[in-house]
Amino acid sequence: MEVNSSVILQLVAALRECAEHVRRGMVGQSLDELDVKVLALAGAANGTLKPSQAAAELEVAFPSITRHVRLLQEQQLISIAPDEDDGRSYAISLTESGAAALRRYRDNLVTSLEPAVKDWSAAEVRDLAKQLTRLAEGMTTAHAEARTARTPLWPTELPVDASDHPESELTP
Repeated sequence: MEVNSSVILQLVAALRECAEHVRRGMVGQSLDELDVKVLALAGAANGTLKPSQAAAELEVAFPSITRHVRLLQEQQLISIAPDEDDGRSYAISLTESGAAALRRYRDNLVTSLEPAVKDWSAAEVRDLAKQLTRLAEGMTTAHAEARTARTPLWPTELPVDASDHPESELTP
């Protein structure tokens, strides 16, 4: 499928504007975006989330996760317990206070967006959500494929052309 580049640029501009509105609507919230993502992962993992898993899932540096975990623990939004499988790590659990904070954050998001779609039908809102989810999934896939394409091969996996190397370099 061929898409006109001006349509893509219009889409990007609209997405940026929407993201800016969401960001402005969340000013003053006690949680930042990474806090919310850690809380959501912890809730979904039911006490089995490790910091390394969170860092990988959220594609952020491990020190960022540990800093957020420490702050969330200080606020009693999560609890940590030694990991039974790996004594060097720990498991992150969502506390009741953390679940309530996550609900408040999500409720505020809904409240800030509802006026913008008040004249839309429920089907229109569902269709937009479906299309945006499809776009996000496509972007995630394209990003992963691009990252994989840029990943160099290990030296042992590089193709060797015997004519480029003297015999002594190719034989152990």
